[in-house]
Amino acid sequence: MNEPVRILLVGTGRMGLGHLQAIQKMPELGKVVAGVDPSEAARQRLTEEYGIERMYDDLAVALRDEQVEAVFICAPNFLHAEYTLAALAAGKHVFVEKPMALNLADVDEMVRQAAAQDLRLMSGQTLRFVTPLRYVKQLIDAGTIGKVRHVVHRRLGAGRGGDEHSWFAKQALSGGILPGIGTHSLDVILWWLGERAQTVYAVTQNIDPHTEVDIEDEASLVATMESGAIVNVALSFHHTAGTEWIVAGTEGVIHLQDNKGELRVNGEKREVPEMVELPGEGAIQAEFLASIRQVRPLAQAAGREVRETMALIFAAMESGRSGQSVVVNQ
Repeated sequence: MNEPVRILLVGTGRMGLGHLQAIQKMPELGKVVAGVDPSEAARQRLTEEYGIERMYDDLAVALRDEQVEAVFICAPNFLHAEYTLAALAAGKHVFVEKPMALNLADVDEMVRQAAAQDLRLMSGQTLRFVTPLRYVKQLIDAGTIGKVRHVVHRRLGAGRGGDEHSWFAKQALSGGILPGIGTHSLDVILWWLGERAQTVYAVTQNIDPHTEVDIEDEASLVATMESGAIVNVALSFHHTAGTEWIVAGTEGVIHLQDNKGELRVNGEKREVPEMVELPGEGAIQAEFLASIRQVRPLAQAAGREVRETMALIFAAMESGRSGQSVVVNQ
């Protein structure tokens, strides 16, 4: 019987603890054996509440821990590339929270290094593991609505998930709304369609009244796909109107309210099954850990695949700055 994958958790904030709690529910697959956080209080909490005794304040030292096989990187966005490359160089498999990095050159180097060493590199695209979204993928793949011609999506909600003094409130550190939540939305759409984006035109704005906040916090974009399909996405940190997905094809329309809400196909309500069979595991942490133990490629959200999402994100950001349509880097 295979032993569980031994994990180093880097960053013990909300995202890090969420992954830790999920991993603790699958002890046959993985075990967090060490952690890294610059905060002494955070390190002490992980030891006292979760029983993790080996705690570090320095990633370089932690990566020399020979017991560690894989790393979960849940640090601020601007550290993702640096930490991922360091972990790969140390011979560790890497799960990195989204966005993978804040520029495409870093993403490409991360993918290259992982491939060169035959290490798993997974991005935290958790929406691929949400059952209704998986069901939409299954319906599209089955040809339920024919050839997809148009996807319309909005994710309009209040709040950035951090105050105006946090790293997330700085464009250079977080990347703003497109890397922040656009990675989720656009990744799902590219995954559903199974193709790359070719061009994108975007409008991005900063309408936050706090002078300390300099991030782009509103975005609207139109992208064209290889098949000719049109993708229309609106994102906001201000206007509370919820989440909606519309996928229109040559033979019908799929309409999903929110990520776990009511699903309709051609106007008729469709019940979402409890389980949707797709390649790989049904939970993101399980897929990462199982791929390591089974010595197989990742079935979902591998870095090389999510690279196409990031290319679209960065092209949209460039378009927002230039006011021009941008060709997506292939």
